[in-house]
Amino acid sequence: MYKILFFILLIICLISQTVSAQYTLNLTIGYPAPTYLYDWNNSRAGLMTVIVNTDKPPTYTVKFRTQLQNSDGGIIATSNNAAATIYTLHTGANTFSLDKVLQFENLQFTDGTVVNSIQTSGKLPAGNYQICVSLLNSLTGTELIKVPVCRPFVQASYQLPYLLSPADKTWLDANAAQSVITFRWSSIVPQSKEQVIYRLQVFEVMEGQQPMQSLRSNQPILDIEVRNTTQYFWRPQLCLKDSIGHIFIWTVQTLDSKGVPINSIDEITQGRSEPRVFGVCNKLKHDKEDPGEDCAAGRKL
Repeated sequence: MYKILFFILLIICLISQTVSAQYTLNLTIGYPAPTYLYDWNNSRAGLMTVIVNTDKPPTYTVKFRTQLQNSDGGIIATSNNAAATIYTLHTGANTFSLDKVLQFENLQFTDGTVVNSIQTSGKLPAGNYQICVSLLNSLTGTELIKVPVCRPFVQASYQLPYLLSPADKTWLDANAAQSVITFRWSSIVPQSKEQVIYRLQVFEVMEGQQPMQSLRSNQPILDIEVRNTTQYFWRPQLCLKDSIGHIFIWTVQTLDSKGVPINSIDEITQGRSEPRVFGVCNKLKHDKEDPGEDCAAGRKL
């Protein structure tokens, strides 16, 4: 009797191992992962391949069960098995784009911050994540592989450009500035796979204004998008050779290829680098007594 039970259990075990061995799931995700969730259908984002290793698998129709986890293993979202799409497999390799794996329309989110980010921008917040996928029998819901396949991916957070020139709190000679003012800044770090847009904005600080006040309330006198370079030559249509002295504040907003601010460490900045202030004066003081009074007209930076 015990021998019969032993052989029955052994047969069940072998069948279970055979079923598991009939399917192999491979998952690759590019680095960094696509910023927008709807771009996960691009083959460059990565692929999932389900390999059927036998001519007679127990089922040809399957579902994917997906979990989205944060870097600590906490579950952010889980797919609804009942509503998951059914796929028919054939012997050999079956390839799926990552949007089929992610099942964005079928994910049930549990993290309010993530939901808010997706609703407002279509993107996951910057950070480290993991996607785990199981293969299910579409009829019974049983797992066809023993252990879910998990792969980490990154939603990159970028260091914004540093504004280099004109340097902060420096005066430019009006004769040179009237012809051209050269703006230079560093690139974002790390470099993006996609083209980024640098939006250069310059504001004039009026008499009685603080620089940040003019940045928030004045209309920019220069507002231009720059691509494929980190410098811009501005030929100002202003009279800068008077003796009054002009003060400006400038900043660069970094946008992605769709014109949306990139993910940065401080999301409140909306992709804007820390601004810099400079002045233009026709008569600079070289023997000034007041270190803050560089212009003969008496304006201070």
